[in-house]
Amino acid sequence: MSNLSWKDPSRLDITSDPVRQMQFALLKKQLLRIYEQSPYYREKFDRAGVDPNQFTSLAQFQAYPLFDKYEERESQARSRAELGHPLGMHLTCDHRAVNRISASSGTTGTPSFQGHTANDRAIMNRNFARMAELTGLRPGDRVMMAGVMSMWVAGIPTVDALLAYGANVIPIGGLVGSAKVIEMIELTRPEVIVCTPSFARQLLKKAREELQVDLATMGVRNLSVYGEPGGSVPEIVQELSTGFGGAEIFDMSGGTGCLNPIFSQCREHDGMHFIAPDSAYIELYDRESGQVLPWEDGAEGEFVYTGLDRECGPLIRFMDGDKMRVKMQPCACGLPGMRFEILGRVDDMLLVKGVNVFPSAVRDLVLGFDGEVTGNVRVVKSDASPVIQPPMTVRVECRGRPDEAARADLKQRLEARIQRQLRFRADVLLYPEGELVMEYGATGKVKLLEDAPG
Repeated sequence: MSNLSWKDPSRLDITSDPVRQMQFALLKKQLLRIYEQSPYYREKFDRAGVDPNQFTSLAQFQAYPLFDKYEERESQARSRAELGHPLGMHLTCDHRAVNRISASSGTTGTPSFQGHTANDRAIMNRNFARMAELTGLRPGDRVMMAGVMSMWVAGIPTVDALLAYGANVIPIGGLVGSAKVIEMIELTRPEVIVCTPSFARQLLKKAREELQVDLATMGVRNLSVYGEPGGSVPEIVQELSTGFGGAEIFDMSGGTGCLNPIFSQCREHDGMHFIAPDSAYIELYDRESGQVLPWEDGAEGEFVYTGLDRECGPLIRFMDGDKMRVKMQPCACGLPGMRFEILGRVDDMLLVKGVNVFPSAVRDLVLGFDGEVTGNVRVVKSDASPVIQPPMTVRVECRGRPDEAARADLKQRLEARIQRQLRFRADVLLYPEGELVMEYGATGKVKLLEDAPG
């Protein structure tokens, strides 16, 4: 499946026999390659009692050991100490064949590193071209890359892919600050902007309140966002589209260890399509039972990723930490499932009197009070444990500066809706607009979870 054919959408149906057969063949080839080339994986597989030479069906893959970010960091710490490079003991190619190193944000610990060979980069460019076709991006479009570039895995690789696709790239990057990005939007008039949704919201706020610039008049046609769930949250999508003059908002995403992007919305905006079944094998996994779940409409679980064609350090059965709800019904655009929505980070999940609470779900609920709140929200984690004694503190920024009676009414309605919809008791603390300073991570992602001062 070297080229994606939109005339044959069944080739994207991961439950069909032809796609499963293709994925089995690619997976077996990858397992055999890494078993031969990586002492790390050979030892890991032998310890688990699995042998790629005896791999005869996808069902057998459930017996293969899982990989997580902690093992990845340990492997990379060892390779730095023993081999003098940061790519991990699980490297499956000559380290001199690697011609780009990217990194995670490191917001939950030491950054992890991803190397890419020339072939890895070519596959990423191919997957990006598929996403571009799905979202209506055209060669020659002026595209401003306003996400954090630096070493982030979604930074320079995105610029590379845009160049390979034939876009007219404006690679400003988000680290120059929102004021400079706004200035460059005025001067260069990009048709497409690529960034995180939180940075796009920050641009609108800065332009409106401090610079008196109307970004709705700049001619932005398409805003492609990534890195956070915001691009699929209706209230955020509406805010961004209105603020950028009716721009169409597209959400895109990847999977750790795969050659991203591998997911993208289409113009129906009904979940993100899986566009790279020849680059990634995905399982829907339930951590509590340790079982792989069937692909059924409405099923919820964590995505576990395996790179099918990655040359440099493929991650086999990598637990990425995002909990998803899948859609398996065909999309109105004509493409079949699977599509999904992100429920929240497994690592961020809190437990309030037996109820699972995702900070992103709290943020989404608060955004439903459009016109009364700015969307700046923080959930306070009272101690190191994810188990929170109610009421859980939720900080919310109001729109404007409502009087005491209006604030009391809003507080009561927010707490009542949280209790009714999310099933936990909250203590909502309201702040006048401008007084709840939002914090951003190294890659421009907004921080929803706040550790209480201890």
